[in-house]
Amino acid sequence: MNRHHNAPPLAERLEIDHAALASQAAEAGDLVPDTLAAITSDDDAGAYAETAKALKGVASIVEAARKKEKDQILKDGRAIDAFFAGLSDPLKAKADKVVGAINTYQRAKLEAERKAQAEAEEAARKEAALFDEPAPVAAAPVVVREVARVTSFSGVKASASLKWVHQITDAAAVPRQYLMVNEVAIKAAIAGGIREIPGVRIYEDVRTAIR
Repeated sequence: MNRHHNAPPLAERLEIDHAALASQAAEAGDLVPDTLAAITSDDDAGAYAETAKALKGVASIVEAARKKEKDQILKDGRAIDAFFAGLSDPLKAKADKVVGAINTYQRAKLEAERKAQAEAEEAARKEAALFDEPAPVAAAPVVVREVARVTSFSGVKASASLKWVHQITDAAAVPRQYLMVNEVAIKAAIAGGIREIPGVRIYEDVRTAIR
């Protein structure tokens, strides 16, 4: 039997089950007016801190309820994903294996075409040299755009794209304009006591945490 049989829509069920929590959250929110009075003393700051603590306490209760509701949904989602992945993943892996073989063939074919073009250009150059003629201008490099082109193998249409790709072989040799700032390393250095880094402004800021 479907365990969701006769169950109300999720949004309606949440409103029913958590009506008291919604009321508690609304009451907590009413503690803060739309316009806050300026803090002029430590007593004012203390009162505000108590209000913030109360608000955070209710927010924590709300978060706990949300997590409890969502944990079961996530668990169900993982079970669903695992079931269907068990069906689709082996098929995708085999499809990738077949496509890989096609790519190997396509690469060899492209390399043969480039080699034949280079040999033809070299032959034309040598022939022109025999008659003291200027060598023919070599074909300009083809600008390859990442646009798919339709090809066909035994009547089966496939979309194939030819594009330039890259692989880092020596990170130390990469020009600076292709590098990025290491935010993690900078934060770690500051936490370790570093206060001056060229090109970086290090300054103190105030962030209040209410517990």
